[in-house]
Amino acid sequence: MLEHLVKDSGLEMTDRIAVGVSGGADSMLLLWSLLDLQKKVKFYLKVINVNHNLRGEESDRDSLFVKTFCEKKKIPYEIVSVEVKKTKAQEKLTLEESARKLRYMAFAKIMKKEKLNKLFLAHHKNDQIETILMNILRGAGVSGACGIKQDGVIFRPLLNFKKAEILSVCKEAGIKFVEDSTNAQNDATRNYLRNVIIPELEKIYPSAVDSIFAFGEKCSDVQNFIESQLNKDYIEEFNGEILVKSAVFHTHKILVREYLKMAFSKLGVFADIEAKHYELAANLFEADVNSMLNFPHNLVLKRTYGGIKISTAKEKIQTLEEFEFVIGKVEFKGIGTIVTEIVEPSDVVYGEGSLYICLSKLSTNAVWRTRRLGDVFAKLGSGSKKLNDYFTDKKVDVDVRDMIPLLVVQNQVLVVAGLDVSENVKIDGNTDQIVKITFHSK
Repeated sequence: MLEHLVKDSGLEMTDRIAVGVSGGADSMLLLWSLLDLQKKVKFYLKVINVNHNLRGEESDRDSLFVKTFCEKKKIPYEIVSVEVKKTKAQEKLTLEESARKLRYMAFAKIMKKEKLNKLFLAHHKNDQIETILMNILRGAGVSGACGIKQDGVIFRPLLNFKKAEILSVCKEAGIKFVEDSTNAQNDATRNYLRNVIIPELEKIYPSAVDSIFAFGEKCSDVQNFIESQLNKDYIEEFNGEILVKSAVFHTHKILVREYLKMAFSKLGVFADIEAKHYELAANLFEADVNSMLNFPHNLVLKRTYGGIKISTAKEKIQTLEEFEFVIGKVEFKGIGTIVTEIVEPSDVVYGEGSLYICLSKLSTNAVWRTRRLGDVFAKLGSGSKKLNDYFTDKKVDVDVRDMIPLLVVQNQVLVVAGLDVSENVKIDGNTDQIVKITFHSK
């Protein structure tokens, strides 16, 4: 019986699982093991095969093998064809990175469509040590030395088994599979490690595979501890941008790297950020406000008053539109919405993001717009000053200033949305109608 290979995966009758099956020995052993367990637990199982179209007729042969097997066993399946080389060229990734990205995208799409809650993959111990070595050689830190990670959705029950053990079980159980001829070619880094470097290590250290695997598990323990020390409030996500707050850069440099890695991952960037990039990002905090760096994946890092902002480079939004002041809503395309309403004095609550002005003090030619050259602002309790000087005093980042709606009469700013009202329109004891102004940014 093969069920013991996956019996600790916590599968229940209510589970709907996906299994990635290439047709190779590893994935076919995993599939057979799950089918054996399914006889007892009765969970739903669907096979997903991804044809990477990298090996011509051989790729099609593998998919046909999986299709034929599933149809014979009456197993639900889906074959997905992806163009790895096209993605590699478009996104400037390695062939392996492109294949992995498309493969996991296919898994995610089908799992969402079919409401599948767990994904089983056939990575084994040799895959793990190859990944660990590749990450170390690329200059990865502790997290890279952990290798392939488990999580609450993806399960890899064969990680504790060596490739030789898997082949032995397949032979003993009579499990048929297909072989990928490119595994014998040493032009790819992973294959060179698999076919040349690791066998040479085993000649000197017979337990090399087990030792490297154990090292990865120890690194996982260290990484879990490091992550437990992170304060998630130090990373703020807003409008597709990530702010790594100043407090981050006053922590230990190991934690700084982890915070930055967390920020990059929130933007969907998991590759091509190397040790040198983390060092550059940390050094940026010591630079002047508005200093910038360009990183891979079209990322822009900018030193701001609040820390370092990370975003994807995009065209600056500018608008010369003007909107007449009315009670109701005003929509600034790409910026946000201004909502105004008449309220009673008892409804005035400061400190919740809304501003209040006296309607009778407001000129009939007041308009909403964004900043322009020559704008001035009379802050409460002080004289007029250039709007840019006011923004500097308030530590408003330069690239944000064009994204703030203003209520103005000619070049006199009466309201800076979300921030302040002018001395000229403040409410007082004589105010008969109070206008509440709320800015909902995008």
